[in-house]
Amino acid sequence: MMEKQKEQLYFLGYFLVFPLIFITSLLLWGFVIKGNGLWTVITDALSIIGIYYILTSIIFSFIMRK
Repeated sequence: MMEKQKEQLYFLGYFLVFPLIFITSLLLWGFVIKGNGLWTVITDALSIIGIYYILTSIIFSFIMRK
């Protein structure tokens, strides 16, 4: 039971919490502080998150099989 809750917390952290914090901080830094265009900042953030999701999914699937 405890192992299942631990896996769920890892999943929430890796796939929801960290990406939301990353996107928020990148939007604040790129759009608000540096003054870049919103569309440029959004496309940069989403492309980085896309690569992150692919790599994290692969790593997560290997770790959870054990």
